[in-house]
Amino acid sequence: MSERKSVVAIERWVGLLAAGGVLDAKGTAVSGAAPIPKEKIVELEAWLASQPSEVRVRERRAAIEVCIWMANADRNLDAEEASLLKTLIDRSGLDDDTKDLLVSEVHDPPSLADLEERLTHPTLRELLLFLSWELANADGDVARAEAAFFTGLAKRLGVSDARAAEIKAAV
Repeated sequence: MSERKSVVAIERWVGLLAAGGVLDAKGTAVSGAAPIPKEKIVELEAWLASQPSEVRVRERRAAIEVCIWMANADRNLDAEEASLLKTLIDRSGLDDDTKDLLVSEVHDPPSLADLEERLTHPTLRELLLFLSWELANADGDVARAEAAFFTGLAKRLGVSDARAAEIKAAV
């Protein structure tokens, strides 16, 4: 993966997943991100705001784990990507024990066995697929492992093949 392009893609994740929420306070970073309509982002923000803290923490942690996995999918995590993942974790607003666990998983990705139970909102699922594909495509050459991860993630999150194709095409 082109180091600079992958860093830009991960920086986008930092902007969306850090600052104490899954999305930035205004949702501005993704409000126009095709193929996720602005009204779906607004709906997601309202849903997140209405959830108890433990749900927001669960969703945020799962989103960060997806980011860790996608950054590692090509089996080539460079130092700047790792540093940005750690920045994302540091700014996540999660408790120190959870942050420490996530940092330890940067180079050894966590199990995604129950991801579909922890990442529950359909728009957030699609948004993470979009960001995952953006990261995979950052260098213009998607590795087979990255494509396989994306396909598996879409299936796991219940996103149809047609919708996953739309998301890919939008990047």
